[in-house]
Amino acid sequence: MRRLFLTLLVSVYWVGFSIAPSDAHAMMQKLSPEQRDEAIKYGKRSVRTEVPEFIKEWSVDNGNNGFAFIYTEFLALAFAARQAALQSSELNNFDIEDTLAKSSGKFVFKVSLFGNTDSFSKDYTAVIRVGDKTFPSTYWNNPPGETYENGKTKPAFVADSDFYFPSEGIDPNSVVLLVVQDKDGKEVSKFSFNLGKMR
Repeated sequence: MRRLFLTLLVSVYWVGFSIAPSDAHAMMQKLSPEQRDEAIKYGKRSVRTEVPEFIKEWSVDNGNNGFAFIYTEFLALAFAARQAALQSSELNNFDIEDTLAKSSGKFVFKVSLFGNTDSFSKDYTAVIRVGDKTFPSTYWNNPPGETYENGKTKPAFVADSDFYFPSEGIDPNSVVLLVVQDKDGKEVSKFSFNLGKMR
């Protein structure tokens, strides 16, 4: 059930919104033509791969404490190529440029958390910590939670939030700690992302 939930979660996110080369030692931003080709190939050859496995490189699963993944330019383009391949089509140049433009210059984190009411996350915000520096999100979206597993579990609701941060000034080799907070600034959950191991 958990695996099915993650698959549906990522599929919904995408509707709304391989092997790394030997020199890939940091999260790829401003993709080169070669890196674009690699992302498209990754997406196309992964059409039969379960979504949780497809995004494993970019995700952190904390079990009952939540699930999160980060959209890099590479992953965004790979997703677009995957969706096109599922529809037996190819990305054209406009599709590629539009996808990259939407993800350029920012970190976009997709976070799922669990609570007891459909409004438990409405006032949540987030920061990212890199070393001794803290960066607040510049935009966030907290839609109402939806019933999880037919409301038969406790907690019974899952809420899917988006948190946006500018990527300028953040070392793509760094470890980034995403911290979700309530309206009083109390820590709700945190997720550690090693950007140096992501494309």
